Amino acid sequence: MKRRGLLLGLLALSPAAAAQDRPLRIGLLVSAEPPAKVVGPIRESLTTAGYAKGRGLVIDMQWPAGSKTLPELAQKMVSDGPDIIVAWATPAALAAKAATITIPIVVVGIADPVAVGLVASLAHPGGNVTGFSNLGGDLSAKEVEVFLQALPKPRRLGVIYNPASAAGVLQFEGVQSALQKLDVPMLTGKATQPTEYRDALAGLAQAAVDGVLFVPDATTVESRVEIATQAQALRLPTMFQRRENVEAGGLMSYGPDLTDQFRQVASYIDRILKGAKPADLPVQQPDKIELVINGRTAKAIGIRLPQTLLARADEVIE
Repeated sequence: MKRRGLLLGLLALSPAAAAQDRPLRIGLLVSAEPPAKVVGPIRESLTTAGYAKGRGLVIDMQWPAGSKTLPELAQKMVSDGPDIIVAWATPAALAAKAATITIPIVVVGIADPVAVGLVASLAHPGGNVTGFSNLGGDLSAKEVEVFLQALPKPRRLGVIYNPASAAGVLQFEGVQSALQKLDVPMLTGKATQPTEYRDALAGLAQAAVDGVLFVPDATTVESRVEIATQAQALRLPTMFQRRENVEAGGLMSYGPDLTDQFRQVASYIDRILKGAKPADLPVQQPDKIELVINGRTAKAIGIRLPQTLLARADEVIE
């Protein structure tokens, strides 16, 4: 597979930035190929904020593929001299932080930025990193609770996570703890890259689990169509943290809206461009957690969801 890169638009600058000799550059480092719709809000929000005249703003998005790794891409991005780096998901955020201590970094989709060493605290990040988190283990435990409501007397639950991701391990431990408290046996599958999801799902299906919960990872979103197609063929109920997986055919998701989080990233970019320091901008947690259910998928795999759960959903895709 060839190295992937994408220039996401040429936007105009504010009068202050227009005085510079070159367009303002934002590097967007992502752990896996994201859905196009979640990146657009950065450009749209910056335009709304007034970046509509002048010389322009270049957003350069990079993600690993082939032999290229996140640390390599981060180093190359830093050498290109962006004014701000935006990093989606923990592996990309850690790679960006390791590559620079001076360029401001705005992170998004981070389970526990304190635990993985990105910031000193949520209220006072310190250093050059700030951004938006995902509530970590607390959200994982709530996902378990919601998912079990959809399964009729589950005997055991399958859980797939990325053991190479520090955030993935933390959230997996949250899922494990929640299931132990509820006395629900767990079988695990591991996937460190998109190609490994097929084997992990097949193994759990062969073990006759009653459903599979996917610990959030950027590669889970990247592989959303393949995962949903296989899970439906195996008639396995699935739970995710991102609605993009449900829109692709997964059964359920419970978590923050990734598109909205990227929109909020633009507000932090704007503040940094106007002089704010990442060290002084608190890491924000999502103000809304949404439950999305795919009714078509429920019918396809032959599962009848409780009306109480359907009524609770923020959206049911029919």
